[in-house]
Amino acid sequence: MLKGKFIFVVVLAVAAAAPSELSYEEDIVEILRQNIDHNDDHSYQHSFESENGISVSESGQPEDDDSYSVSGQFSYTAPDGVTYTVVYSAGEQGFQAQGDHLPTPVPTQYPTPEVADDEEEEGEQEEEEEEGEEESAAAGEPVYERVIVGYRPRYN
Repeated sequence: MLKGKFIFVVVLAVAAAAPSELSYEEDIVEILRQNIDHNDDHSYQHSFESENGISVSESGQPEDDDSYSVSGQFSYTAPDGVTYTVVYSAGEQGFQAQGDHLPTPVPTQYPTPEVADDEEEEGEQEEEEEEGEEESAAAGEPVYERVIVGYRPRYN
């Protein structure tokens, strides 16, 4: 019992030693406009705008039992005075956001070379290798053959 009173006194002393004034200023931002609509088909629309320049609007509709297709936008004014806007969509293709301040994506598709060009280059390389083998054999150096698993090598 004495131990419980001691802990209570210690907690009370720590609470009394805490600063009485908060070190931050509370900002209360007023909502200027708000709209929320939920429909019977499980689609929705909501939007709001606050006095500090934040505005949000979003709408969504079900794609199937487990997922929604959503689109919307939000904008805010940064401390430097610039207003940033992001337009987004989310669905089967994932989340995709666009905004002037966002980096542009790196292209994922590149042109493929023509097949004919590749065949010509491979043919030239094979000819050069054959010429190199003939020169090596003429110089008295051993000629090696590529071995494939299960292949019986030929001895000359």
